[in-house]
Amino acid sequence: MTKKSWWSEAPLPFKILIYPTEDKVTKWFEQESDNKKETFNQEQFKLLLASKGVSIGALCFFVLGVFVTIIFTLLELTNEVLNFDESYFLSCGTFFIFSALFWLYSFAIPNKILTLNRFTGIMTYPSYGFYPHFTTTFTRATVYRVIMSGADATLAGAKLSARNPYDLGVGRGNYDLADSDPEEWWSFYVWYMDKNRPLPPGTAFDEYRLQDFERRKAEGFPKPLIPGTYHTPERTPSQHRQRKEIGGW
Repeated sequence: MTKKSWWSEAPLPFKILIYPTEDKVTKWFEQESDNKKETFNQEQFKLLLASKGVSIGALCFFVLGVFVTIIFTLLELTNEVLNFDESYFLSCGTFFIFSALFWLYSFAIPNKILTLNRFTGIMTYPSYGFYPHFTTTFTRATVYRVIMSGADATLAGAKLSARNPYDLGVGRGNYDLADSDPEEWWSFYVWYMDKNRPLPPGTAFDEYRLQDFERRKAEGFPKPLIPGTYHTPERTPSQHRQRKEIGGW
C-alpha cells in the first residue's frame, strides 16, 4: 500500500480525542513561567514552541566544521611541501563558512510562539524560517498528525503540524505545534478554545477557574461549541451540579 503524503491526509477532527496528561502536556502549563513570552489565563495563552539562540544541531555542525578545518590544516602541515592552494580552501573553508552561517542562523530566526485566544476564537501559529506568523479562526485551522522518520527510515514518533489552508504549495505554510503526542496536544488546544467548557488541566489556569466559572454561569452555561469524547467536569461537585441544573449538561 502506498502511503499518502501528510498534507493529503484528512486533518484531525475538532474533538477532544484523549485526556491531556501531566507527563506529556499539562506539565508545560505551570503556575510560574520563567520566560516572559509565555502567558496563560482564561482568555488567551501564548506558548513558546521554539526560541532563537544556541541550537544543539547548529552548534554540533559548527564544531564539526572547525574539526574538519583543523584536520585538513594538519594534513597540509605534515606534507613535505606546504600546499595551501585553492583546493584546500574549497575543501575546508567552504564547509567552515557554511557551518558558521548555520550556527548564526539559529540566533537570527524569530521566536516561534503559538497564540490561542479563547474568547475571540483566533489562533496564531508560527511558520518555519522567516515566514510570518499565520493568523486564522481556530475552527479553520487544518492540523495533522505527522509521522516522523529517523535517518535509517525507521519510525521516530509523530508530531502535530498545521498548514496554511490558503497556501497549497509544498514546503510553504508549514507550522509545527507540538513535537510529540499530537492527539493529546490537539485535545488540549481544542479543550482550551471551547470557551463554554471549564478551563483544561494545568496549574497555570487554577487562579482563573472561579472567574471563568462565574462568566459561564452568568451566560447560562451554554453547551460546548466543539464536541468531545471526554467528560469535562467543573472543578468541584457543587459547581458541576450548578452547571447541570442551569445548562442541562
